[in-house]
Amino acid sequence: MIMMMLMLMINNLILFSSHPLMFTLMIIIQTLLVSLMLGNISYSYWFSYILLLVFLGGMLVIFMYITSLASNEKFKFTFKLPKFMMIMLSMTIPTFIYLMYFNNMKYFKYDSMYLMNMFNSTENPINLINLFNMPNMNTTIISMIYLLITLIIIVYITNMNKGPLRKLY
Repeated sequence: MIMMMLMLMINNLILFSSHPLMFTLMIIIQTLLVSLMLGNISYSYWFSYILLLVFLGGMLVIFMYITSLASNEKFKFTFKLPKFMMIMLSMTIPTFIYLMYFNNMKYFKYDSMYLMNMFNSTENPINLINLFNMPNMNTTIISMIYLLITLIIIVYITNMNKGPLRKLY
């Protein structure tokens, strides 16, 4: 439940970020929280670890591109703390009240008996092996090729001999 609250707060912080590097940092933190939460509800942390590595690889490519575009900008915090905290609390507390009481706390129970029943039930089997088997394998391979091509293009664009995308004066 604490991770869900942190994820909602990071989502709200993303809305108020004005600097691209701060935005990238918040997305990386959000990715880490999602992979930890996925690891808590699965048999092992293998899938969440692979997901984290893929997301961080893509984020490093985006981080390299953004630092070449906005390398000299300074961080400016434009929000005031009391106003910001009131907005954050007014957005997260009703969401948690809804999720806990009206949704019967289905996603917040992390005790071992609940997890065993969730994975052993025939109604909703969570099978991560199907993600990399034949029908979905093409999507995974296309995603890897897309990330590789994007990395090669960005390395070519930001070649040290040609300089960054943005001229430094």
